[in-house]
Amino acid sequence: MITIAFIAAMFVGLVLQHFVGAVPGFGSQIMVLPIVFLCGAAALPVWSMLVLAFAAGLMWDCMHFMPVEGRADFPFGGTILLYAGIGALMNGLRPLFLRGLWFIHAAVAGLLTSALVLVEYVIITFRREPFALVWPREIWTRIAGTALVTAFFAAPLFLFLNWFGRRAGLFTPRRTAI
Repeated sequence: MITIAFIAAMFVGLVLQHFVGAVPGFGSQIMVLPIVFLCGAAALPVWSMLVLAFAAGLMWDCMHFMPVEGRADFPFGGTILLYAGIGALMNGLRPLFLRGLWFIHAAVAGLLTSALVLVEYVIITFRREPFALVWPREIWTRIAGTALVTAFFAAPLFLFLNWFGRRAGLFTPRRTAI
């Protein structure tokens, strides 16, 4: 049931992120769908995370897939694999989340979302001609800005999710020395 709630929240996040403009000063857009997905990847078991990865990647591809002159810059379905990869990394840190160390996941969410944007840029650059990995400063600013903005907005969401999970009895944090 909670997996369905996360899928619904990801859909609302995808729609919401198209109405929210770029953050002034950074030029990067608030990536709501990846934030909600990474929260689900931290809170749910592996099989639920894979369902979320499939749903998030499918939603992202359906919204952004645009073939130009019969050729697409990014393969349809490729985002599902990207979301599964970053979800697996976040799910590997799940024991820390269950212990109540949500702030680690907020920082990792920023890094993984910027990695997601970076991988998309790299794949698009590989598929276009002429090939070049030299990008203008604005691209690097958007990638770094995405990391900062995502970590900033993920922190309250991870805090709320951790608090709600403890109150609902979904998991009990065990504070131990690390």
